[in-house]
Amino acid sequence: MDNTIFKANQHKKIITILINSGSFAISDIERGNIISREQIGKILKTLSADNSLAKTSKTGSGVKYKLATTNEGISFLLNNIDQVTIENIANAWDVSIASAKKYIKKFVDSNLVEKIGKPPKKINYILAKQKGAHQYQVEEERAIERNFIYITPDGRSFDGIRGFEKFIISKYGKQTTEGIDKVARKYLEVRDEYYGLNQPFEAINATNKLKQTFNENAVVEKIFYGDLDELPIFEKTKLYQLVTIAKSGHKNTELMMKIVSEMQNNINNIIEKYKIEAVGFIPPTIMRKTQLMSFIQNRLNFNTPLEKINIHKVDNLLPVPQKSLQKLKDRKLNAKNSITVSSSAQYESILLIDDVVGSGATINETAKKILNQGIAQKVYAFAITGSAKPGQFEIVPTLY
Repeated sequence: MDNTIFKANQHKKIITILINSGSFAISDIERGNIISREQIGKILKTLSADNSLAKTSKTGSGVKYKLATTNEGISFLLNNIDQVTIENIANAWDVSIASAKKYIKKFVDSNLVEKIGKPPKKINYILAKQKGAHQYQVEEERAIERNFIYITPDGRSFDGIRGFEKFIISKYGKQTTEGIDKVARKYLEVRDEYYGLNQPFEAINATNKLKQTFNENAVVEKIFYGDLDELPIFEKTKLYQLVTIAKSGHKNTELMMKIVSEMQNNINNIIEKYKIEAVGFIPPTIMRKTQLMSFIQNRLNFNTPLEKINIHKVDNLLPVPQKSLQKLKDRKLNAKNSITVSSSAQYESILLIDDVVGSGATINETAKKILNQGIAQKVYAFAITGSAKPGQFEIVPTLY
């Protein structure tokens, strides 16, 4: 067995015993192990010498080991396990939970460790976001740090370089320097193909996508996205993934406020440029305890006072998400029959706001109802993210 893998396996075994049972004797590691007591002793001696482990007050054959309350100790723990609870840490340090909370605070305050989760849910601890060891070109690092996020299957979020390298391991199974160089260059190439030199950009004008999809039946004047929903090879974009998390039903005010801030300037620019008089928010199909669109309605700050038109989902129909429908005709039928629009006033221009746009059927069918009912003369739209391919959209550095 490769020596690096051999050590890693032993380190994980030590961590597992620490977080589950607390301080341990050498016999606890020896039990069921394939290596000798002498080899185990050498590993423990090395970990003690580098301040990862600490010995208890006992000596001789009764000596026990626990995790050291040092930077090296907490790093050793969190480098060998994805995340831990305060109970795990208290076991590993062989202290009470109250003492563990006091000790861990200094590591959080020094930005070595960060907390994930919020009360009343369980709080977990991970190593703070750090850059990888690889040296990137300036343009690569700037683009990755600003635009990349990787969310693991178990729901952990990693921004920038750290997320990029975890994505490479997840997708390709390795993280060689040559591999990182190749993928980082490709990331710049893909972003250049889709966004050109307009990075960062103000918005994406996807009106061409809507017209190509619905031809003469496209009734929306213009539709804008905050960002695309995905890119080739690199899958879902950062903003799309944030929206997906926010729509999961678990309330995360900080995350949802971040999404609102991403929308704010775009929407106010559209309102001013196209003289918008009223807004309408596309309602969600699936009802959840916390609704992203409801949060957005309450938190968006418009530069000028705007009235709201009423857009509702029909109550007596089974909820069928648009993304579950593969055929365009089914999406159009779903939108046409499941949404109602009403207003006591008439307007020149209205802005529809949605979270994610796929085919655009919901936006276009809602706009049709607004126009057919004489609620507005023109309908514009904005989505936080949406799908489009090169040639179907244009980057808008500014809406002026």
